[in-house]
Amino acid sequence: MNTVLSLIIMISQNTIRKDNMNFIASYIIDHLYEIDAMSIKTLAENCYTSTTSIIKFCQLIGFDTYAEFKKYLYSSLETRKEQLTKKCQNLQIEDLFNKIELFSQDSLDKQGLYQSVQKIVNMIIQKRSIHFYGAVFPLALVESFSEDMAIMKVPVHVHQTPFDQIDLQSNEAVNIIVTLTGRFIELNKEGFQQLCQLHQDIVLISQEVSDLKEIALQLTLPHTMNSDYDDILYILLLDLIKLSYYQFYHEHFEQRF
Repeated sequence: MNTVLSLIIMISQNTIRKDNMNFIASYIIDHLYEIDAMSIKTLAENCYTSTTSIIKFCQLIGFDTYAEFKKYLYSSLETRKEQLTKKCQNLQIEDLFNKIELFSQDSLDKQGLYQSVQKIVNMIIQKRSIHFYGAVFPLALVESFSEDMAIMKVPVHVHQTPFDQIDLQSNEAVNIIVTLTGRFIELNKEGFQQLCQLHQDIVLISQEVSDLKEIALQLTLPHTMNSDYDDILYILLLDLIKLSYYQFYHEHFEQRF
């Protein structure tokens, strides 16, 4: 990733230290296709900040003015749309399953995994927004997925939890907890319970089978032959979700994409 949007996502996903820049970036992601018609004054008001802060945000990612920022944001979006279309048209779901199977130590239940992915995609179609929760490193792997989903009008927000506190906020989104080992929930029991009380659509992505009644859906990834391959498996899963959503988006919104 090396686009204006990728820089905005990088700022928004730096949630260990939240500040004004983080809030502005998150707002832009949520309203990506509205910013072009939005004046700097309106954007500042919507972000509860000043026009000076908006200019500072633009300068942070390399632009002197708000107008220049918008120009390069939307020109890079068009380029990324073309890249995403080409990538997804040349990729088959079966190819991704074969790659997952290649790295899997466990016997892969392709049908079960496919059904789980489709359930997640259907949830995304309904909610059109995703929030990820987890430890710092696995969520760092979400950035490319976030950029592609934002292009398809699905904003993705990340809540990195380094210690024992889940960043809680009520939202109308698909809430996905990523914990391959299952330790994230054990270390954040109170926050996990509160998160479940706030939301119904909670997805758990893990390699460990769980019987948590609060979870709407658990997607169980197979164990790998070497833990170094776990991240590859996780990225392939994100590609599965992205490709499945792209197929829906392309079919229903092709003329607007």
